[in-house]
This record gives sequence, C-alpha cells and structure tokens, in this order.
Amino acid sequence: MTTTQTPYGIRLFFRIMMRMFIAFIVSVPIIGLGGYLIFASAGDANIPMWTGPATVITGLTLLVFGFYMTAVGAFPQPNLGQGEDVKIERHPTMKPAYARITLSIPLFLATAFLYGFTELAYMFPFITFLVGLWFFFKGVMRYFRNLHVTYMVTNIRAIYMYKFLYLHTNEIPIARIVQISEKRSMVEALSGRGTVVVSSGIGARMTINMEEIDNPGSVAEVLRSMLPNQNA
Repeated sequence: MTTTQTPYGIRLFFRIMMRMFIAFIVSVPIIGLGGYLIFASAGDANIPMWTGPATVITGLTLLVFGFYMTAVGAFPQPNLGQGEDVKIERHPTMKPAYARITLSIPLFLATAFLYGFTELAYMFPFITFLVGLWFFFKGVMRYFRNLHVTYMVTNIRAIYMYKFLYLHTNEIPIARIVQISEKRSMVEALSGRGTVVVSSGIGARMTINMEEIDNPGSVAEVLRSMLPNQNA
C-alpha cells in the first residue's frame, strides 16, 4: 500500500494563510474599536479625540507586523545533507499565548459594561482596559515570537533556529550529545508541555534548550534512540 504526501509548497502556502488569518482576526477588533472611538468622541466630550486614531494605528501596526512576522517565520529552512531526514520539527507551544489572549476578553467585556451601563468614574473602565490590553499584547507578542523559534531533530543533528530580523542557529551533532534531560514545572506538567535540554558539553553554544514544547517526552525519546550507545 502506498501513500501520497502533500507537496511541501502546498503545505507551506496553507500554513502561511492560516497564520495570516490569525493575525487578521487578532487585529480587526482593535481597528473596529478605534473606528467606534472616532465616531463616539465626536459626540461625547468625555472621550479624548486622540483615542480613536491611536487605537486604529495600533491595530494596523499589529496587522502589518503580524503579516510580516508570519511570512518571515515560514522561511528559510536549514539545508539538509545527503541522507539527512527530519525526525521532529517543533515550535514552542502557543498555549501560554492563547491563555493570555483569552484572559483579556472578559476584561474588555468588563470595560464595555462599566463604560456603557454604569455611572462609575471613567477611571474604572480605563483600568480594566489597560489590564486587558496588557494581557492581550503579551499573548500576541508571545504568539508571534514562537512562530520564529523552530526546533528540529534529524538523524544527524539537533537544531535550534530563530529567524526574525536576523537568522540565528545553533546545532549539535547527534554523535556528540552527552546529556539529554527534561524540565517541567507543575503548570507545564499539567498542560503537557515542557523543555528538553540537549548538551554536548559546558557552555551556551554546546546546549540547546527546546523550551515550552508540547509532549517533550517523545522528543527526548527520539533523541535517546539515536545515541550511539543505544544503537550499539
């Protein structure tokens, strides 16, 4: 029985489109809020005139920044040698990013309720808005950052790659690995994520920390199975 694999170009196209869609749906509510503030400030002297344009500019900046980082995050891939196969490719998990964005939603809803349906001072909805905005941007920045961090394990080497305004890579040949360890906090253990530390000696260049990846145990097992003493 033979199986067909989707061409890499098609998979890359759909991956980029999905990530750009996420950047779009994250940015559009901010742009919409800015448009509302522009119209509302025209009839309500209590809303500063600058809040609407500032919010729209923030949303547009986030949209352009997200599109750029998404496109850059998909290229390039490391050149593989003859006979080299990719065993595992991972990005840091998006769970912390999604959690922070999710936390911001009830805070924004509370802001809308306090502003539109109560007579409390504007200071209170302003505080909930700032706290929600902090969680939101922390989540969005973590999401975009994780798109640019890639961990790869081939049958020859373990690779760390960061690509944004510059490309930084660190790799350790499988034959030189002397230690493989796993680290998980209580929260990470409950959420199924953790860190795999691959070392070939002492020093930053001799260590790769595969941080906050899903199911780190399977990554560690693949690495251990390729060690020379395991294949002897």
